[in-house]
Amino acid sequence: MKAILFDKDGTLLNYEKVWTPFAIKSVEAFTEHFGLHPQKEDVARALGLENNKMLSDSVAASGTGADIHAVYEGFAAGGGKWAQEFYEENLDFIAGHMELIDGSREVLTTLKSLDYKNVIVTSDSRKGAELFVSQLGLTELIDDIVAGDDTDYKKPDFRVVRPFLERHEYDVDDVVMIGDNNADTLLGEEEGLYTIGVLSGTSRREQLKGADLIVDSVTDLIRDGEFIVNAKTKRP
Repeated sequence: MKAILFDKDGTLLNYEKVWTPFAIKSVEAFTEHFGLHPQKEDVARALGLENNKMLSDSVAASGTGADIHAVYEGFAAGGGKWAQEFYEENLDFIAGHMELIDGSREVLTTLKSLDYKNVIVTSDSRKGAELFVSQLGLTELIDDIVAGDDTDYKKPDFRVVRPFLERHEYDVDDVVMIGDNNADTLLGEEEGLYTIGVLSGTSRREQLKGADLIVDSVTDLIRDGEFIVNAKTKRP
């Protein structure tokens, strides 16, 4: 095994600290801007936000920026463009709310010392992923990024990571995918990619379909100083 592929939000980054408050803020601003305040709850629900909590596998929890913009566009012409601009205008807000899940930095450091490559595979944009890495001082710990706007595909489509594998000349058995929702745990299911689900994000155990292993958080990936999966077995 050569590389560990990490989802970002809910796996390394505390989802509730940044994206839930940003979603609440954006829905409020959107409905005010377009005069859609009576539809505020409908917009929130379409994104996957109910009672100020983000639902597992919702558009906001696992979709790309384009998916999220499409939701806004569905409520108002020009809504998608507005959502993109609102995101850009609020990068400082997003950065200021970023917080690593406890123990994540230590896990990345340990894996790096064991000669694994730490790679982020996220539905977020490259700009958002690079902001995360720089804002939280992870530049020396993250070796590569696969972002949601790198290809026309989105997780769990295996074509999301194929260019990365080809670039590094990795086989599917050279990597493990770790994440907090179905978009991660079902990634490469037909290709035999080993996936680990974590319960630190938006999903419950029973929602992590396709996972070969489920742990509470990334801190459970290290056991006695070693990565818990040293030799992978393909699914039967």
